Amino acid sequence: MFGRLGLCLGVLWKMTKVSWQVVYGVWRLSKIKGPFVSVFGGSRLSQQSPYATQANELAQQLVDEDISVITGGGAGVMHAVNCGAVESSKDGGEGKSIGIGVRDLNEGRNPCVQEYFELDYFFARKWLLTRYSKTFIIFPGGFGTMDELSEVITLVMTKKLPQIPIVLVGVAYWKPFMQWVHESGVKNDLIPEDVEKLFTVTDDMHQVFCIARDECKMPE
Repeated sequence: MFGRLGLCLGVLWKMTKVSWQVVYGVWRLSKIKGPFVSVFGGSRLSQQSPYATQANELAQQLVDEDISVITGGGAGVMHAVNCGAVESSKDGGEGKSIGIGVRDLNEGRNPCVQEYFELDYFFARKWLLTRYSKTFIIFPGGFGTMDELSEVITLVMTKKLPQIPIVLVGVAYWKPFMQWVHESGVKNDLIPEDVEKLFTVTDDMHQVFCIARDECKMPE
């Protein structure tokens, strides 16, 4: 009995701690000028990668339109996005770059992120990354990026999030994913046929920018 009680109290303590961290994250985000766009992508990509260059330029354009960008605050695509946002802020853009990290990942904060805080758990970070964003932009990445993409699609499909734009950058990279959606998921009745309506796959960065800008400028 005492073992079960200790287990329950341990879970209660962790959930209380997570709740306070989420509240703190909401408080930090509420201080920053919106609207927000969340950008996901691989942390292993170098800053010389074409995808990193695209992410940097996209962030500059968004901040020029007074749109703030949210990332995980780490390396790769996140670094590129945060640096692009800083460059635009220096030129008068009112948007900000926000990084929400997870402790003990050994990734560290990238040098460009303007507003940064860390949480203990991935699910708390993902809640903040998805709750307030008007558009999700997903660059190529690994398991973490796929996890974030899958969660966003699931939340929209189950109506836990409104149907806002989900944009996948890199047609060649996402081609196997799209094949899996059609040839395995849809054909086996595991994924609804209209799932493609939820996201856009493109190499056109002007289209990506326009989708995010137009969604962010729409009245509430």
